[in-house]
Amino acid sequence: MRADVLMALESLLLSAALVGASVLYARRAGHLDVPNSRSSHRLPTPRGAGIGFVATVLILGTSVATRAESGAVVALGLAAGALALLAIVGWFDDRFSLSALTRLVVHILAALTVVLLVNRVAPLPGPANVPWLLLWGFWTVSSINIVNFMDGIDGMVGTQALVYGLYLYAVLPAGSLARLFGLVLAFASLGFLIWNWAPARIFLGDVGSGPLGMILVIAGALAVGAGLNPLLVFLPLFPLFFDALATVTLRLRRGEKLTVAHRSHLYQRLVQGPTGHAQVSAAYGVAAAIGAVVAASLRQAPTEVVVGGIVIYAVFIVALWMFFHRRFPLVSVP
Repeated sequence: MRADVLMALESLLLSAALVGASVLYARRAGHLDVPNSRSSHRLPTPRGAGIGFVATVLILGTSVATRAESGAVVALGLAAGALALLAIVGWFDDRFSLSALTRLVVHILAALTVVLLVNRVAPLPGPANVPWLLLWGFWTVSSINIVNFMDGIDGMVGTQALVYGLYLYAVLPAGSLARLFGLVLAFASLGFLIWNWAPARIFLGDVGSGPLGMILVIAGALAVGAGLNPLLVFLPLFPLFFDALATVTLRLRRGEKLTVAHRSHLYQRLVQGPTGHAQVSAAYGVAAAIGAVVAASLRQAPTEVVVGGIVIYAVFIVALWMFFHRRFPLVSVP
């Protein structure tokens, strides 16, 4: 327990310090996110905090990964390299707006390293392993992009990562690699939130949002390898991912180009109304925490009970989303 407390403090302090340094650097270099008609913030705000957050996860995650068996260490090393590459590409994208194809190629490379990791720590027996690994590859690319989509208001994705990391730490066996990784993720996210909670003094930027999407999948893969039911591993993130999926679906139905910036996510519409950034991010955090409690309570349940619990929780979240979707209709942005 003492070692866990020290790891949590190291993650918190290192992340807070590196993100704070990012604030100073971004201001001096003029790396500011200037508001436009599609923005949810009103003042020019530094961006690029992701470099401090990702560095924290890489540094302390590497110290945790050394405790894994040799084959997993190699797979984790490749994933760490892909994570660093993803952050570098995100850094350039923040400044020069790289092409969608360039970003996609890097996302696929990142997904391949996650597939190698899953094949090492949580493979399925026989032919079922092929679709299983393909699913993880698709999920990695999706998560990278979804977290980027959802990183639009103060504290949103940082709160989700904090809840998810605490969830993994709470439900996984003591001393397991995934549990420690969840601890690093949670307190590195808390260190970032010190600077990003409303009103935000710095944003994550593409240098951090894409890598965070990959980090969530890596954490989930390690959790499955540690024995967590695959049906439950990502349940706390359902509110975040459902908002993205529902919004993409509605935009496709309206014939909109998905590569064009917009403000049609539910969380973006909520902050256009009377609700502030802090309240919306906190509400999504509470929804994630409810999912974590549901998942934790179902760990030892029979499969049919697990599925039933997941359905009830999902219906609850979807119903809430639909209620607020109708109450806060889309505002047209030129």
